[in-house]
Amino acid sequence: MNQFKTYIKGMGAFLMLLLTGPASFAQSEVASTFESIDASKIMIVLVLVVMLLVLLVAFYLLVILQVMVREDAIRRAKEKGVEYVEEPSAWSKFYAGLTDAVPIEKEATIVLDHDYDGIKELDNHLPPWWKYMFYASIVFAVIYMFMYHISGSLPLQTQEYEIAMAEAQANMSEAEAGSTIDESNIAFSDDPAVLASGKTVYERNCVACHKAAGEGGIGPNLTDDYWLHGGSIQDIYNTIKNGVPDKGMIAWGDVLSPSKMNDVASYIETLKGTNPPNAKAPQGELYKAEVIEESPAE
Repeated sequence: MNQFKTYIKGMGAFLMLLLTGPASFAQSEVASTFESIDASKIMIVLVLVVMLLVLLVAFYLLVILQVMVREDAIRRAKEKGVEYVEEPSAWSKFYAGLTDAVPIEKEATIVLDHDYDGIKELDNHLPPWWKYMFYASIVFAVIYMFMYHISGSLPLQTQEYEIAMAEAQANMSEAEAGSTIDESNIAFSDDPAVLASGKTVYERNCVACHKAAGEGGIGPNLTDDYWLHGGSIQDIYNTIKNGVPDKGMIAWGDVLSPSKMNDVASYIETLKGTNPPNAKAPQGELYKAEVIEESPAE
């Protein structure tokens, strides 16, 4: 019972540490940092700390109960005048099941007749953990063979390399195609994918000054035929790319890729003539697109 009393004293000291330690910490630290940390995160941390403390207390109580049960079993064995034999723990049973090792004191039962200059051989079996891993490797090999070499549902290393190279080549081609776009070769595109991309760029970057429908706000109206810096697709692209610093418009060429500027320029072309409500008054000069007359066929 002396050992039990020692455990009880230790438990009391442990609980006092748990109760006084966090309280002193809360007074000195939590008050100064509470405002800078999200309350929900603090709550999560506190819950985790409480759960950890509960687990520690439960483990400590479990140890005490095991000691009490052991001491009671020893006392009962002494009262009956028999030797106390401690039952192996669950971990000991689990370890013995994995190794299946024969104790040294029982090795005489597995000695073979082989004798090599006084060296004898033991009939030890492979440990179960090794056999389990061997069986698992066989199962893995069968699954691997089926997935990679029979069904082809997963690519081999050479196929992964080819796929990665094809993706890199495609990305490189897109980058090269985008980098060749400039004021000299830009052209309007009515491709739905191009216009959808241009609309996304417009909504993210242009709405603040030109409004959602292009009716104009801080910036000019983009839906009429009057333009401050030219109304052709090339002029629009050039204005987007180089900006208008004296009017507060940044040079988007440092932010957007040439292909994105091409997309948004094409989208702005589609805003012409839409006549949205509350449109800003015309600014700049009237722009009329040049009409190229086709020569009659001979």
